[in-house]
Amino acid sequence: MELYKSETCAVEFTDNRLVFLCHGKLESQQFREALMKALRFAREHHVKQWLLDLREIGKLSEEEEAWVQVQLFPQIMMHLGTDNHLAVVVDERCYDDMLSESGLLGLRSYNSFIVINTFCQLPEAIAWLDKGQSKCA
Repeated sequence: MELYKSETCAVEFTDNRLVFLCHGKLESQQFREALMKALRFAREHHVKQWLLDLREIGKLSEEEEAWVQVQLFPQIMMHLGTDNHLAVVVDERCYDDMLSESGLLGLRSYNSFIVINTFCQLPEAIAWLDKGQSKCA
């Protein structure tokens, strides 16, 4: 089910998860609007799994990364409680850069509220979400 669509991003609810897809050059307002629609849907329907496919844009800008950390994640924690799983898929070059900067453990984040794992292959991200476990990948 399509929840949001713009020139640069879309949000769908499929297979009991929110799927956020970026395409083309990311536009800040659309990016934020799409994620807020996803959050509202997650609140209303108790969705605990998110798939963010950022392969077409590389990685988020510092401004968007800060917005996600300061605005989106706290709201997920406050409104959705614990055990939210977020798989982030980036292109291979971005993944390699992130891996060299922070190591494999730096691509993962575990707390009781949001479990994040970063991938460069979509099937691996989906498999991780399907397992629904914070200690896999």
